[in-house]
Amino acid sequence: MSRHISGPGKGWSGGTYKPLTDAQVKQIHQASLSILKRTGVGVEHKEAAQLFAQAGAEVDGSRVHIPEALIEETLEKAPSRVLLAGRDPEHDLHLEDKRVHIGTGGAALQVLDLESDQIRPALLDDVADMARVVDALENIHFYLLPIYPTDIPEEKVEISKYYAAVANTTKHVQGGVYTAQGIRDVIKMAERIAGGADALRERPIVSFITSWMVSPLMFATDVTTLLIEVCRQRMPVVLSAAPMAGSTAPVTLAGMLAQLNAEQLAGLTLTQLVEPGCPVIIGPIPATSDLRTGSYLGGSIELGMTNAAITQMAHFYDVPIYNSAGMTESKLPDIQAGIEKTQSIIQVALAGSNFIHHAAGMLEDMSTIAYEQFVIDNDILGMAMRAVQGIEVNDETLALDVIDRVGPGSHFLADDHTFQHMRTEHFFPSEVINRQDRETWAQDQQGDARQRAREIARDLLENHQTTPLDSEVETWIREQFSSTLILT
Repeated sequence: MSRHISGPGKGWSGGTYKPLTDAQVKQIHQASLSILKRTGVGVEHKEAAQLFAQAGAEVDGSRVHIPEALIEETLEKAPSRVLLAGRDPEHDLHLEDKRVHIGTGGAALQVLDLESDQIRPALLDDVADMARVVDALENIHFYLLPIYPTDIPEEKVEISKYYAAVANTTKHVQGGVYTAQGIRDVIKMAERIAGGADALRERPIVSFITSWMVSPLMFATDVTTLLIEVCRQRMPVVLSAAPMAGSTAPVTLAGMLAQLNAEQLAGLTLTQLVEPGCPVIIGPIPATSDLRTGSYLGGSIELGMTNAAITQMAHFYDVPIYNSAGMTESKLPDIQAGIEKTQSIIQVALAGSNFIHHAAGMLEDMSTIAYEQFVIDNDILGMAMRAVQGIEVNDETLALDVIDRVGPGSHFLADDHTFQHMRTEHFFPSEVINRQDRETWAQDQQGDARQRAREIARDLLENHQTTPLDSEVETWIREQFSSTLILT
């Protein structure tokens, strides 16, 4: 049995929410150019520094000052569209313009166990099980590996987690990377699944995240090596950076945005110096901290505002963007989680971000994943995408002939027009959102939303079956990586 929970679809164009005016976007752009030229970025990676110098940047020790002309050249080379393919083409993501896609994210080390309701370490089995749950939830558009499996050796993590993911969902799989050999192994596996090296580049079913920037303005040497490796492989790569206002960026939101935007432009420039036209996705994730404690705040209203604002910067440059929404400080799937998640998801989706991660399954500031939270968030994401879809106004939807036909004092319930449009015009949530009257709800003993979500998650784990890998391909993978691949 395969159970899918459907929704309004993916790829609708946002852009209706703009926390910055056009003039403010240009101000932040100019401020970022000033930062790159005057302050510069720290680059201790020798090859990266050499590439910058050869391109005309001023290199003073480990400080690289990037001129405006080099940024302009970069923006001409960088792609305005990146395809992230699914094993099933139905799940292809076309990251361009203001098209919106929303999914999972993170590298959480712990899981809120579905049965015991207790915190436990994240396991490799969870990578596979969560992939199957996400595979069934239509409003979760991609599977960014949400946990780091703590039960396997570090040198076996990359190939094992990517295999567990790709084998259990036909949606696009993305994850963080830790070693150059791990990147090469994952690509080799994906080439076999896709049907060859060229086929994979044409339809990349996997992609990679590199957290190459240590804010403020410092290239992380080890991760920069990984970034260069992915670029040379011509595989999709994310430039992930997440400064916090008041700690690793100015406390003012405008100052944080200017710094973060400068960091992204510096990283984007390096990618195009390594491999012009390589499929890069900027990954600015502006964040806030609790200045009373210094701790990260995922559920703040400012996180939604600034991620929407940095989305406007991506639109200004016409480059695809990956950023965040849907995080919460809550430790449980409760009212707090619903409030904090929904406000940021709505803001960033309506802004038109292309790839919104962290939006499903996550609790406790990215440290915990809950199975039932995927199910709850599926409905939140469906509502957000319905808002992005907007209101269609034309002769058919204005329904003047229908209003005339029904006339005063009657109703529209049995009219053909209602049946024709009811499922495309209105979002129907899953059973998590209970719309029964109180008497029926009490008789059915439906419980609260979390209780219903847990039952749905259990059902999906027991009954949902995803499309398996080709048996010959699966055999080849297990033999090829027998020394490093751990199976679930």
